[in-house]
Amino acid sequence: MASLVVSGALFIAGLAALLLAADRFTHAAERVGLSLGLSPFIVGVTIIAAGTSFPELVAAVLAAAQDAPGIVVGNVVGANLANVFLILGVAAVVGRDLRVDRDLMRVDLPLLVGSAFFLLVAVWDSPFTRLEGLLALAALAVYIHFTVAAKDETVEGLVDELEAVSHEPVGGRTYLVLAVSLVVVFLGAQGVVTGVTDLAGQFGVGTELIAVTVLSVGTTLPELSVTVVAARRGYTELAVGNVLGSNIFNALAVMGVPALLGPLTVAESIRGYALPVMVLGTLLYFFITQDRQITRWEGATLLLLYALFLVNLGQFV
Repeated sequence: MASLVVSGALFIAGLAALLLAADRFTHAAERVGLSLGLSPFIVGVTIIAAGTSFPELVAAVLAAAQDAPGIVVGNVVGANLANVFLILGVAAVVGRDLRVDRDLMRVDLPLLVGSAFFLLVAVWDSPFTRLEGLLALAALAVYIHFTVAAKDETVEGLVDELEAVSHEPVGGRTYLVLAVSLVVVFLGAQGVVTGVTDLAGQFGVGTELIAVTVLSVGTTLPELSVTVVAARRGYTELAVGNVLGSNIFNALAVMGVPALLGPLTVAESIRGYALPVMVLGTLLYFFITQDRQITRWEGATLLLLYALFLVNLGQFV
């Protein structure tokens, strides 16, 4: 019992440190990027867009380095499921209908669906290889390119805010925050990976089960915070776009970077249940956004579907 408490405490403490430090690191990186002459738009669509998925990326790299691929794949699939069903569902319910003016069919939705099917095909025969990791990163570069080319008013508003920040001086304190937060990110991620591994061993389940549930929800807390606040303040495009961009980044970068360290084996419970549900969730996202809005009732339905996913997960372990 004592060891279970210690493992749980290590996981919670590591996750809290990881999320807090990742937030500080992202803000410091924004300021440094602007001070080095990067345009506010580029900072917005790269550093900020990737910032909410930074915890997943660091945890995935450390998990791959410690030969725990179940954590990598489980966290990616679980995070994408949580983004579509849980986070978007909560945002739609809280925001009372999410409206989108941007033409998502130009770039975003096709790449979102493409990234989901790419992941499905790549891991179907397991493992996810280095070559597939390189292809995923190449696809991410294409996504960033087209996102930059298709900038809209929502991003322009973010650019205006960054323009104001760019005129603020960047001193040694910013670089110190950048360095310290990066160290804490890696220490926190180390605690998370160790905690997940220990908990899985004590409960007698695969690490992918802990990763696809508890860890994935924990690491998507930044997305939840950003999306819900944006929805409540009426920035509905930011709420929808944050989920969309995060899922693409997870499928391509959070899978692609760790794969460079070695092939990522995929558990049958992920390939046979969680991943197909993720693809179906992506297709559902595709169809419900065709009218450029997500209603409150659709949000409630998404939450119900996430609950059904969790209830049925035990049958495939």
